[in-house]
Amino acid sequence: MSRAYGKLSYGLLCASGLFLAATGIGTFLFGHPPMTHWVLMAHVAVAPLFALGLAAVALTWSGLGRGGVDSPLSGPAKVLLWVVLVSGLVVILSGVVPMTPLFGTPGQHLLYLTHRYSAIVLTAAVLLHLLLLGRRK
Repeated sequence: MSRAYGKLSYGLLCASGLFLAATGIGTFLFGHPPMTHWVLMAHVAVAPLFALGLAAVALTWSGLGRGGVDSPLSGPAKVLLWVVLVSGLVVILSGVVPMTPLFGTPGQHLLYLTHRYSAIVLTAAVLLHLLLLGRRK
């Protein structure tokens, strides 16, 4: 894949992730949990864009994340890329699985907490990855 697609996919991931962080983590930080009304609807509406962005990043960046010494990414940037991909998958699954009747109330609460904390890990990993990419230039 070309670098342009890689940048576009990372941009989609970051833009949708920023909106999701503002509605999800922002709601929690400002003392208004849980999300309700239009904030929840907006959060859920943007989530598919995030999933598409994460899949596109996996397709366009994974070759760089496993490359040898000739890879343009540093070692920590490679690790952070995989942290972004894995934590993003956990965020998606822990947000979708509770919509099924497979878990009772305790299971859904555990999935909610998993969703929350993996989103925080994802946000931190993306910010650190962007910082490392910016320092490389």
